[in-house]
Amino acid sequence: MSACLPGLGQIYNGKWWKTPIIYAGFGGIGYMAYSNYSDYRLFLTAYKYKTGNLEEGATLSDDAWRLAEYYQASQLQNYKESFRRNFELYCIIMAAWYGLNIVDAIVDGHLYTYDIGDDLTFHIDPVFTLPETPNLAFMGGRQTGLTFSLNF
Repeated sequence: MSACLPGLGQIYNGKWWKTPIIYAGFGGIGYMAYSNYSDYRLFLTAYKYKTGNLEEGATLSDDAWRLAEYYQASQLQNYKESFRRNFELYCIIMAAWYGLNIVDAIVDGHLYTYDIGDDLTFHIDPVFTLPETPNLAFMGGRQTGLTFSLNF
């Protein structure tokens, strides 16, 4: 369900309080991706203007003009590549957040009926025994060890 609509699997599993967290994550990551993409386009336009590669008929915004006047072409290119890299990184983070949402819903769905009662125990106990065979009795008497018991 979360693959079709993020958060729907959590609601179905009874963990409705996770849904606002999921959408807040999508909103924050989406905002950062949009912000970096906008800055990338701005610096790209300023870089093209500075190097004389601006397409004919393309308009130059005031912000792009100011950037082109303030920075050198190499600086504009560095900033442009930085914003592009950050945009791509936030796209990858968005995909990972979407996948984490799905994995969370699947794990909650599979563990919803898991019994976590008191009868699930694991014990480690020391053991001291007398040997039952004559050869072991002759070699040294008692035997010591550990027992591991797992109760379902």
